[in-house]
Amino acid sequence: MKLALVTGASLGLGRAVAEELSRRNYDVINLSRSQSRDLTFKHIEVDLSDVSSTLRALDQIKPYIADATSLLIIQNAALIEPIHRAGHLDTEQLTAHVQANLLAPMLITNAVLAYDVPVSLIHVTSGAAKRPISGWSAYCGTKAGLDHFSETVALELEGTRHRLALFNPGVMDTSMQQTIRASSREAFQDVEQFQAYETEGKLRSPETVGRVLVEQLIDKPFVNGKTYTIHDLI
Repeated sequence: MKLALVTGASLGLGRAVAEELSRRNYDVINLSRSQSRDLTFKHIEVDLSDVSSTLRALDQIKPYIADATSLLIIQNAALIEPIHRAGHLDTEQLTAHVQANLLAPMLITNAVLAYDVPVSLIHVTSGAAKRPISGWSAYCGTKAGLDHFSETVALELEGTRHRLALFNPGVMDTSMQQTIRASSREAFQDVEQFQAYETEGKLRSPETVGRVLVEQLIDKPFVNGKTYTIHDLI
């Protein structure tokens, strides 16, 4: 059985990728807080911003991994809030953000690499990991941390049957973009630029990006340690 674990597969890019994988005969499990009624793949309820919930979900996955001949992990779920300048960040939101965007992917990666099955991991990154954006200190910080963690793990995987790559999907027409566009200019000084992405039709659909991810990184073997960017693939 080809098993795929996709975080945040209820909507957006995660859902698009999960549906592409289902069409390729993967046994897909969605790791998220909820699942849309029209989705047919398996669902394990988890709040990735909560460590205890994440660890419980990892326990629930064990029987499925025991039957798997290969394991594909798409770490897609992420939070964008809190959006504001440092000094104005909500403490609870900030804690949840770091746990969902950085700690949960680290915990999942650590757990799955302990199994005796070939593992391929794709971590969804962002341009925000490479450049500072005022108002996005939490998001930039966690994505940069995820990148460096992923690159280090990929180094450790050299010469093994496991692989890890990063994928930058660019800007997409998702609920995250809606949240960004609703920000105040005081909190996020580049808000007008992101509003223009929508009005000027510059947002790709999650379905388009998900199809490219699967065709270019899964249908074709990806290179361990490489960062793939949608702009180079489409």
